[in-house]
Amino acid sequence: RHQLPQTAIRTQRGKLDASAMTPAQLHGNIEAAQSNQGATQPVTTIDDYPIRYTYGARKLNDLTREFGQKGIADVREATSRKAQENWERIDNDGKPGHNEIAQHAYNEMFSKYSATPLVEFELMPEAEITVTPSEVRGDPDSGNLTTEIETTPFPKLHYTAGGFETYMKNDGFIRRWITMDEYDIYA
Repeated sequence: RHQLPQTAIRTQRGKLDASAMTPAQLHGNIEAAQSNQGATQPVTTIDDYPIRYTYGARKLNDLTREFGQKGIADVREATSRKAQENWERIDNDGKPGHNEIAQHAYNEMFSKYSATPLVEFELMPEAEITVTPSEVRGDPDSGNLTTEIETTPFPKLHYTAGGFETYMKNDGFIRRWITMDEYDIYA
């Protein structure tokens, strides 16, 4: 009986460990864009003083100026009238049948009753309307985006070399025996 020897080979594959590789790193700075702008409110200004002035509502400055001018005009007119009346009295009082004081009182009394009312019509002035439209003010900021990629020039790899090993799985054998007139239990 015999058995041939058996050899075996144990192999180990080479390994490249890429987990030790340093990946590229991304560094960046992001500044968000901002409008930095705002709109002003529209402004509407209505000056209705000319209309109120027509109805007699006046500012204190205008009222003072008007009464001052009217007062000066009234003083001039009264001074002129009194001077004229006095000169008429001087000229006419010495004449017979002439009573200036009674005539003046009569004229003043009936002038109030015979005066006709004076009605004046004026066009109403328009209000002055000024509109200042809204404005967009401010300078927009477009933001900033900087990107920097950091890489290593050489990868960090770990390589395990492969190999193989031969060994004897079974040793071969040759067995011989001789039996004579016996029962061979080995075989």
